[in-house]
Amino acid sequence: MATRRVPRTAAALALCAGLLAVSACAPGDGSPAPTASRSVPQATFVFANAAAAPTLDPAVVSTVETSRIAAQMLEGLVRADPSTGEPVPALATSWQRSADGLTYTFELRDGVRFHDGTVLDAEAVCANFERWESLAAAGQRTSFATVFRAADGGTLYEGCTVESPSSLELSLAAARTPVLRALTQPAFGIASPEALAAGTQETHPVGTGPFRYESGDGTRVVLRADPGYWGELGDIGTLEFRTVAEPELRYVALRLGQVDGYDQVGLDSFAPLAREGVQVFQRDPYSVSYLGINQSVPPLDDPEVREAIAAAVDRGAIVREHYPDGTRVADQFLPARFAMDGTDLQVPSYNPQRARELLAQSSYDGEPLRFYYPRHTSRTYMQEPEKVYADIAAQLVRAGFVIEPVPVDWTDGYVQQVQDPDGDHALHLLGWNGGYRDPDYFMGALFGGPSGEFGIDNASLFRAVDRAAALPDGEERTRAYASINDRLSRLLPAVPLAHPISAVAVDDSVTSFPLTSTGYEEFNRVRLDPAR
Repeated sequence: MATRRVPRTAAALALCAGLLAVSACAPGDGSPAPTASRSVPQATFVFANAAAAPTLDPAVVSTVETSRIAAQMLEGLVRADPSTGEPVPALATSWQRSADGLTYTFELRDGVRFHDGTVLDAEAVCANFERWESLAAAGQRTSFATVFRAADGGTLYEGCTVESPSSLELSLAAARTPVLRALTQPAFGIASPEALAAGTQETHPVGTGPFRYESGDGTRVVLRADPGYWGELGDIGTLEFRTVAEPELRYVALRLGQVDGYDQVGLDSFAPLAREGVQVFQRDPYSVSYLGINQSVPPLDDPEVREAIAAAVDRGAIVREHYPDGTRVADQFLPARFAMDGTDLQVPSYNPQRARELLAQSSYDGEPLRFYYPRHTSRTYMQEPEKVYADIAAQLVRAGFVIEPVPVDWTDGYVQQVQDPDGDHALHLLGWNGGYRDPDYFMGALFGGPSGEFGIDNASLFRAVDRAAALPDGEERTRAYASINDRLSRLLPAVPLAHPISAVAVDDSVTSFPLTSTGYEEFNRVRLDPAR
């Protein structure tokens, strides 16, 4: 969409240019203003991720690792309150939503510069929205495309208008309740327009966050605290993210002092960490793991075959054997925190005899089903995918299915392979981790449009998901999502397996580690013991 441009005036370009005029630069919420002589913390903190980030640009992928790293460098107009998930000021100090829900007007924080020295203004923000729109228009499956999707396959995004250097207006074609919450995601972090023009966003993001890029790639990234940051720098001066794929090796790295913390504590590590007095913080369940069923692959288009698959899977045993205590067995795709349970859920309970009966009367004729599963990774929604695959495959074989295993290394584009509309995946293991506090994050991303992952093209379902996203928060919206849950339990595009907890372990140098359900922790809020 075209964007009305406001010329950058000399006054705008000179805004806080010296970074010394504290009165001119002081943010409205009382956060510390940047100064040229500001001291930078000296502590180094090393955090182990469970997988490499395929890119450092959160606008093009939705992995936890990319989002976690990018969140330290890029900030959005709003951020999520760590307790409620509701939007609170970030680069925007205030905003207004029109009565019809079609426009959002944002007032920007004064005195903020990107890491390359460029001034944050409304034109820079709109340049980011234009880029996100162009990526979606090119067919990329992005967070922007999901949030601003329209029921007819188009987009609700009407444009970003510069009202003044410090004010902008976001326009929609139709109201969408989750929009403001969605903007809290790292995917909507505002990058320097000069860096975007240089095309380095995937390897070298340039934002306004507390840390700036120093070196490395998605496997090992080093960030430095930015002395010009408008807010609180915290205790960490150098932040390093390392990839350690195996949970046992992450545990060993922490105990040997090679890392200061790590994500995705393995099942076998909980007890040793507790005995050794190591701090372990557990996130509330805010993800779903599932066994995907591709209905474009015969005979999985037969409802009786899909029902037989679901009845053959012992979800309770899978959770007991392969997930941490506190994990919930799933019978729907929305985590319990939304309290939008269906009233007529029909996902079959474990019943191998019933599975065999359904299979005998179905169109299944013993053809091998290619079952994809990821290797060498631990995900928030599935820590032991190889073991989960082995158990589910054995259960399906006992029910009479013929399974052809297709192991794929996570880093070899596993997600892309099982979401390929031309792929040969019949079954696959995957999941979805919550990115912002709204049910549309799950329903819209998984079931809001045609899917190469599940092979569904159900216009009526897509309209129902779209309608629920447009409804205001309240009883009607809750009923709408409960109805969608019921519908999915009959359609069975996938068998929901678990709503897992996940955990972070840190050494005793950490006095506070503010956990988030999304996994996008802000490391400038981590507190370290100054004596260590």
